[in-house]
Amino acid sequence: MEPENPFRYGAPVEAASFCDRSEELAALTARMRNGIHAFVLSPRRYGKTSLLLEALRRFRKEGGRGGYANLLLCTTEAEAAGVVLTAVAREVLRPIGRTKRSIEEVLEHLRVAPQVELSPDGKVTFSLQPAVGADRWYDMLEDAVGLLERAGERRPAALVLDEFQQVAEIGPKGLGGAFKALADQARGTSLVFSGSRLSVMERLTRGRGAPLLGMGETFNLEVVPEDEMSAHLVGRAKRGGKRLTRADARTLYRRADRIPNDVQWLAHAAFEAADEVIDAEAIEAGLAAIVRRQAGFFAERFESLAPSQQRIVRELARSPREKVYAKAFLDTVMVANANAVTTALRTLAEQEIVRREGRQWRLASPFFRAWLLGQLEA
Repeated sequence: MEPENPFRYGAPVEAASFCDRSEELAALTARMRNGIHAFVLSPRRYGKTSLLLEALRRFRKEGGRGGYANLLLCTTEAEAAGVVLTAVAREVLRPIGRTKRSIEEVLEHLRVAPQVELSPDGKVTFSLQPAVGADRWYDMLEDAVGLLERAGERRPAALVLDEFQQVAEIGPKGLGGAFKALADQARGTSLVFSGSRLSVMERLTRGRGAPLLGMGETFNLEVVPEDEMSAHLVGRAKRGGKRLTRADARTLYRRADRIPNDVQWLAHAAFEAADEVIDAEAIEAGLAAIVRRQAGFFAERFESLAPSQQRIVRELARSPREKVYAKAFLDTVMVANANAVTTALRTLAEQEIVRREGRQWRLASPFFRAWLLGQLEA
C-alpha cells in the first residue's frame, strides 16, 4: 500500500502540517487575548492564513471566542457586512446557527433584518438584499461588532478579517475608514486585519492620511527560516515512511525559493517521485512534474502579458535584478525609460508575477521561472 503523502499545499494547513512560527504565533495569540488590534501582512503563499487559523485555534483552546471572516469574494459593502456578521454569529457566539432560538437571539440585536439561510449541517449564513444593503450595510457591520463586543464582556473575543485588501477599495471611499470607526468601538476586543496585496495594505496602515494608521500592531511575515523549515520537512518525510536528509531538505527549500507554500508543494511532488529516499534526483523530478502539470496555465499567463512585460519577465527568469533602471537593463528589455519599467513592474507585482525582495526584483513563482527557463532553453 502506498504511504500517505504527509505534505500539504494550496490551502491553509493546521496541526501537524503547520510549520511552527512560534514567535509570531505567541505574539498574535497574545494580542487576541488582550483585546489589541493587529495587522498581518505577507505576500501570497507565505502561510498567512495558516498562521491566522492556528492562532485562532490556540486562542479558542484558551477559552477565547474567535471568529474568521474571509473577505476575498466580497464585491459590495453589503456582502462584506453579511460575511462579517456570519463569522461573528457562527464562530464567536457558538453554538449560534444550530437552533432557531439562537438565531432569534442574534436577530434581536440587529437594526436591519437580514436574509437567513440554514444549511443541512446547521450552519447559518446572513446576507442583505441589494436594495437594503446599499443604504444599511454599515448598520449591520456596527451591529456585528456590537455582538462581538458583548461576547468579549464574558471572555476574550477576537475576529480575523482575512484578505482585507479586497474590501479596502470597495465603494467611493473604501471600507478602511468604516472599519477604523468600528474598531474604535470594539474596546476590549481584537480585530485582526490581514492582507496579501501589500501595496493596498500599506496604503491603509502607513503614511499620512492612512485610515488605519496607528490602530494596532503590524506583523510582517517573512519566509520560514531555513533551519526551522528543513527540520519540519525531515520530520514530515519520516512520518510518511521516507527518508530525507537535512542537506537535501535545504536543497528543496532553496529550489522552491523559500516560499512556504511552494516548499510544501515541491516536497509533496518530491515525495511522490521518490522510492524510499527523497534525494536531489527526486527533488528535480518533483519540480519537473509540477512544471509539466502547470505548463498550460503558465503559457496562458505569459501570453496575457504585454510584449514589454514579457521581456522583463524573461530577464528576471534568467536572474533576479537589482539595477532595473540601469541603461543595460532598459536596452535589454527594449523599454524607453525608467518610468516605463516602473509601470510594468507595478502591474506585474499586482498580478503576483514578480516580487521585490530587498533591493532585487525576481519572479514570484519558482515553478513559473523553471517553466520559462525551459522555454528559453528549448
